[in-house]
Amino acid sequence: MSVWAPDSVQRHWHGVAVARPGMLALVIALTGSARSVVTDWWWLGALALVALAAAISERILPRTRVRVAAEMALASIIVGLGLPEAYLALPYLLVPAFAAGLAGSIMGTAVTTLTGAIGLAIGNVLAGGNLIELPTFGSVSVWVVIIFATGAIGAWVLRLDSIQIADGGRYAAAYRLLSELRVVSRRLSVGLDPGTLAEGLLDHVAGPLSVRRAALLVRREGGNLFPLAHRGEDDGWLLGAERDPVVLEAWSSETPAWTPNGRRGYRVVLPLRVGSRTMGVIVADVPDQVSSDELQMLVGSTDEGALRLETALLFDEVRELATREERRRLAREIHDGIAQELTSLGYLVDDLIARTTDADAKSLSTTLRQELTRILSNLRHSIFDLRSDLDHDGGLGTSLSAYARQVGAQAGLKVHLVHQEEHDRLRPEVEAELLRIGQEAITNVRKHAKAKNLWVTVSVSPPNAQIRVVDDGMGMREQPRGRYGLEIMAERARRVGATLVIEDRPESGTVVDVSLGNAHGEG
Repeated sequence: MSVWAPDSVQRHWHGVAVARPGMLALVIALTGSARSVVTDWWWLGALALVALAAAISERILPRTRVRVAAEMALASIIVGLGLPEAYLALPYLLVPAFAAGLAGSIMGTAVTTLTGAIGLAIGNVLAGGNLIELPTFGSVSVWVVIIFATGAIGAWVLRLDSIQIADGGRYAAAYRLLSELRVVSRRLSVGLDPGTLAEGLLDHVAGPLSVRRAALLVRREGGNLFPLAHRGEDDGWLLGAERDPVVLEAWSSETPAWTPNGRRGYRVVLPLRVGSRTMGVIVADVPDQVSSDELQMLVGSTDEGALRLETALLFDEVRELATREERRRLAREIHDGIAQELTSLGYLVDDLIARTTDADAKSLSTTLRQELTRILSNLRHSIFDLRSDLDHDGGLGTSLSAYARQVGAQAGLKVHLVHQEEHDRLRPEVEAELLRIGQEAITNVRKHAKAKNLWVTVSVSPPNAQIRVVDDGMGMREQPRGRYGLEIMAERARRVGATLVIEDRPESGTVVDVSLGNAHGEG
């Protein structure tokens, strides 16, 4: 829980404790100012005793609706006994009403208000009066409504504090977990890279099972399974794995399953368990049948590795969310900061051009304005790049195609798209890195190539993928070497185990080819 939210609730109750004698003093002052019409003062003393008893009970008894309702009942009966002269004591009933709101829900406030109304009626009947025929009935009714409104305010304050407590508690819990994760991740022997951990799990089962080919599958958003690591030849044998009855059986039962696999031997599915749930499966084709006891022992030996892998995947998700938020923050900072300043500076240069009569000054001002326009254009493109993100429904190909069309429209490029993407998806962090590589390649065409045509080819067949960006511009030979963007592209490719090739196109222009897995671009 948070530190400050409980203190705020405590302060509200302290406010009630202070308001009680304050409201009693107000009632005494109002009654004293009307002493010409007040002939009986006994009810004022009784009300003071109720206030004293309530203050003492608040210190020794829990803050419950029952205690507050008791204060409301006693105070309202006393006021009812003293009506109509005790009409000036009605403001005191606001104190237990607000306390009732702090002690419970709006329903408790309604019950406490009803208790006050009934108490007024009982007191008046016991005094031999008839509240309905009193001239003050209308005013008393208004006060009942005010009492309920005051209690509702108390309930609203309680609800706000409850929300703040819960929200603050979540932030405190997140802070503790992230702090622990930071400390623990520095001490882990294999780090928090999902690919490395997945490969380690495959190595762990490969020896005992003598696997011919194997893959570790985890579930992503949408329920699809995708391979985090695999070994052996890849001929599409994992397609539709999420619908394989053996995989479904092992996943739901949390126990290993196997089935004959024709001449290939047997297919074994080992669930990866974290606590009481399955977070992934290892699918392996083996030459010989494996006993159930051996499979159970092997599954048990992977539990620790599964926990490590689940932790790494969770860390990747947190990192992705943090990166996405940071990109958006940078986009806002650029838009609201330097972009606005340069726009204002551009207006000043426009005014200078309009006012100056000197030819040299006008020429220099015009050149300055053109340079400001170019810088602003680049800033807008940078903001667009920062805000561009993966289409979680469409995937890598859809996101990069949309980006290419947008950049082509802005830069006057004729864009040619080839988009081949299967239903299965790559890992989110791999998709994100490949998207940034493709965006950087397209941005380089816009900024440096002086091209007329842009060809973008995206092919995704997990665990393989290829992005190919080609232009008909001036090529790499005519451009400055050592650009930082190219180094970033190479670093991103290495991070996900992809191959990046950047070369001149035979006719004219540049070819950027990034391949993951067994996908290879054409020369």
